[in-house]
This record gives sequence, structure tokens and C-alpha cells, in this order.
Amino acid sequence: MRVRAVIVAAILVALAPAGSADASRLVRFTTHSRYVNGADPNIPFNTVHRAGLPSARSLPVNVLLPDAYNGKRRFPVLYLLHGHGDTYDSWMDPKNGDLAHLAAGLPAIVVMPEGGRGWYTNWWNGGRRGNPAWERYHLDELIPLISRKFRIKSGRRWHAIAGLSMGGEGAMFYAEQRPGYFGSVASFSGVLSIQRPEWPDGFNTQGENYQDVYGDPNAQSFYWQGHNPVALVDNLRHTRAFVAVGDGTTTNPSEADNTFGQVAEAELRQHANDFVNAARAAGVDVTYEPRHGIHDWPYWRQHLTDAMHWGLWGKVVSHSSAWTYSTVAAHSRAWGFTFTFPKAPAAFETFKLSGKRLTGTGAGTVRIRTPRGRVLTRKLPFSVNLPKR
Repeated sequence: MRVRAVIVAAILVALAPAGSADASRLVRFTTHSRYVNGADPNIPFNTVHRAGLPSARSLPVNVLLPDAYNGKRRFPVLYLLHGHGDTYDSWMDPKNGDLAHLAAGLPAIVVMPEGGRGWYTNWWNGGRRGNPAWERYHLDELIPLISRKFRIKSGRRWHAIAGLSMGGEGAMFYAEQRPGYFGSVASFSGVLSIQRPEWPDGFNTQGENYQDVYGDPNAQSFYWQGHNPVALVDNLRHTRAFVAVGDGTTTNPSEADNTFGQVAEAELRQHANDFVNAARAAGVDVTYEPRHGIHDWPYWRQHLTDAMHWGLWGKVVSHSSAWTYSTVAAHSRAWGFTFTFPKAPAAFETFKLSGKRLTGTGAGTVRIRTPRGRVLTRKLPFSVNLPKR
């Protein structure tokens, strides 16, 4: 598929004097997408994301380059996602993420895209599955664009993704949908268990209607399952995961009135417990750091610092001949395979590779392109020995 994300403007900003400990460069540019129209009034954004943009349709991106970046040497990459109510610029804001100082000396490229209030999801929207389609923008347009524009190391070990709150959900979900690309993932106070009984009503307190985003929890349970990080943990069997979350308590008097931060974090502790228990049962390499704290920036800055100490680019397998991959996307990729459904899935689709044997369960017809370039069309369920080139 030809990517149509178009660079509209690029601005190089010096964040610190040359030679300082946190000398780095911020590249801010904007894109247009086939899947998310920034000017559409039906797509929820925080209005400040439009500040200084050349057009209302623009989707901005911040990219923090390390001091040693010269356009020749390759670096690891970290995709860093914002939360609900924030924007692409929140991690760089000194009052929030303060990333220029937090990541001082980090020898990596940090990509911070706009995600609106979109939950990093192709919205169900009555079955239209789009308007917006954030998954397709980030996974199919933005990542290829970043790979072309910047010098990034090849190999999944050098590709990490992390995020806070809504962005923690997005980071885990994207790592599950592109397991052959991301080697490590980190979630800070993430929404990781969206099928908890109380979550649909809790979701609606954030400003969007859960049925618009995921559909009815009963009638479209497969779509909820296909976006639920807990239900997709098998996709992470060869991925390193880091989960940090508070418990809703604080000893800081200045945080005593932050009732939302206390209640939200206490709920998200349960999400984290669900996810970590499921991940460990599936054999995922997950590091869990539950602690005191509420839903607020001081804690997320500490979570990211701890994740960097944990190691965002630790050793992982480069390729695997035994994996499980589940999805509800009409177009997806895993481990060099592409899966395309002519008719968007109406079931939770699962593919498993064991040596040369590929099996699929679910429903519908899928077109598969193997890493060797062969194309297969199969009706699910199926089991087939992969052909040679």
C-alpha cells in the first residue's frame, strides 16, 4: 500500500545550547492522512493541537533527535504516545513531560505523534470502522514515513513504544498489532483491560461514547476483544513489556484535592493487574512496577525514567518460526506476513505459525502474503503448510 502521508512543514528547533548535557534538536513537522482528517469536526481533538499548524487538516508530529544525530549514523527509536486530554506536544511541555531534560543524553530518536482523543483505534462508527482510523494512520502511514525520513536502526530490538494512560493502551495495542516491528513496550497508568464490566461507563466519562469507538460490548464483543490489550497478550510472547502504575494514594498535600487522579489510578491498578496476570500466564517477559501514586505527570515522568533504566532496547529475538497473532483489523502485519480481509472481519481472527505450518481460526476470507512473497487466499478456519518461493 502506498503511503500518502505528506510532509507539509518542517521546523528545526534548538532545545539547548550546543555542548550542554541535554543538547538535542526537536523536529516538528505535519502530515496529512487518508485515515484521519484533522479538520473534521466529528473527530475529537484538544484544540491546542492546532496551534501554529499550516492547515486545520494537519496532524503534527514532534521528533526529538539525539545530540549525535548527523543524518548518517543510525539510532534506536522510541514512539512515545500521549494520553487523553493531551496532545503531541505534551511530552515536550516543561510543565508536563519535560522530555528535553528527562531524556537528556538518551541515544535514541523519540517520536511523539498526535493522537487526538481517539484511543489509538479505528473507530467502530456503526460498522464503518473509521472517521477516524487512528491505527491505520499511525501503523500504516506514520511509521513508514518516519523510517524513510530518519536514520533508524533496523531490527525489532531497536524499536520501542511507550505511552501514558490512553497512550499506555495505545502503546500496548500497537506493540500487539506489530509484534515483528516493536521489540519492547512500556505502559504508564495504561488502560489495559477495556472489557472490565465497569469500563464502558467509565469510558464515557472521558468525553467520547464507547459505542462510537468500540461498538456495543455485546453485539460487537469481538471488536472490543480485538482492541483489548489483555485479550491480545499472546501476540507479545516474543516482546519485552514494562508496566508501571500507581494505587490512587498520595502523601503529597498538593495532590490531596486531585480526586480524579486518585480514583482513575486506583481503577487503572486493576487494569494493570489483569494485564500482568494474563501476560505472565502467556509466558510474556513482563516487568511490573506497582507503586503509590495518582494519575498525574510527576508519576509518569518517573515511570518513563524507570523504563529507560529498565532498558527500552533490550535483547529480543529478531525472527520467530513459532508465534500467535490475533487481530480484528482488515489490514495487518506480523512477523513479515501481511493479512488482508476483503471484507472487514466480524470475528476475532487468530493466526498461528509453528515451523512451516500456518493455521487460522475465526471467520471470513483472508489474503496472506508470506515473507517469501507467496500469496495465499484461504477461508477461515484453515491449516496449511507454507509453500516455498
